[in-house]
Amino acid sequence: MKKLLTIATGLLVASCSMAQEKHGPFQLNGTITGKDNGYVYLRYGNGFYIEDSCAIKNGTFSFKGMLSEPVLATISGNGESGIDFYLDPATITVDVKSPSFQEATITGSGTQDEYRELLQERAGAQQEMAPLSRAFEDANKQYLNAIQTRKSEAELSTLKAKADAAKEKLLPLQEKVREVSYGFFRSHPDSYVTAAELRYFTSYMKPETLKSYIGKLSPRLQTSIYGRELTDILEKIQNGSPGSRAQLFSQPDMNGQPVSLMTFKGKYLLLDFWGSWCLPCRKNNAHLKDLYAQYKDKGLAILGIADNDNKPEEWKKAIAKDGVAVWSHILRGLDSNKFKEDGKPQPGDIYNMYGVHAVPTQILINPEGVIVARFGSGGESYEQLDTKLAEIF
Repeated sequence: MKKLLTIATGLLVASCSMAQEKHGPFQLNGTITGKDNGYVYLRYGNGFYIEDSCAIKNGTFSFKGMLSEPVLATISGNGESGIDFYLDPATITVDVKSPSFQEATITGSGTQDEYRELLQERAGAQQEMAPLSRAFEDANKQYLNAIQTRKSEAELSTLKAKADAAKEKLLPLQEKVREVSYGFFRSHPDSYVTAAELRYFTSYMKPETLKSYIGKLSPRLQTSIYGRELTDILEKIQNGSPGSRAQLFSQPDMNGQPVSLMTFKGKYLLLDFWGSWCLPCRKNNAHLKDLYAQYKDKGLAILGIADNDNKPEEWKKAIAKDGVAVWSHILRGLDSNKFKEDGKPQPGDIYNMYGVHAVPTQILINPEGVIVARFGSGGESYEQLDTKLAEIF
């Protein structure tokens, strides 16, 4: 068995029997049908991460370790998609009836039973969403391709209408999934599933809403690693919300020239958080170009902050294809390798500074350096940007 322990300090240690100052042992025993060799991989932790591997022998495998509290884990085979589940300090059984771990049955973990309850409550809406999500993605791709190939305004209008119609069908089901999840959170204030899963919904919440959910967690969850992470997320979102002074940063632009908030002194600055891989972001670029042309001479500047640190060439290609080089662009400042190791926020990451957990997100800063509006993740709807700019200019 090979085990890799990644601690939040970034230290990577390989060991099979390394003593750890943890309490609460777990034993995970598994069987797998139709596979007598190869390896099974287990990754788990919060605040630290352990990557463990075990050889399959006669269709069985086994892991053991120590936990400080229940954690989200992933188990998978060689080069295969795995299954996420919650690992408790207990004896747990994993039964894989086919080579696919995504069809595994997991018993013995009370936290996993609660997670299964949540998944079952969301299953109906998610099944309905699947074809609509594909239709929305396809419509967005068609619209984006039309923009990049400079199709006529009539064709663009038709494709945009198609994408908007697909989105309108999808929105009620997305809201239904969220409401089911929120209902679970309210009825399970002492479940580690609530504390862990809340992290994935923070981009839909305004600061006051997130604060309310955190306040309803049981005391032990508020002080758990997941609870402390939620508190940190709340603090960052508040830092990037109206009324707060904009966080200072400096990053090189596409040409290697330093860019900071002082670069735009005296202007209204729109921070546009986006990524070349994000279809809604790319679609939004066309509208931002119109807004920039309308207000640039009245005092509006835009700074694109892309989630492309590991693929800067794709970032530059997207800027050229979308024709948005008319405003400044920088990367977010994320060391993706370090993030994979410890999963911790990084001081130089602009997304972390402003509490941005989903793109596209826009944050509007006034000439005095104070945030006056936020759209998208943790803020108002994107459509309100037009209204806000019209009010200002």
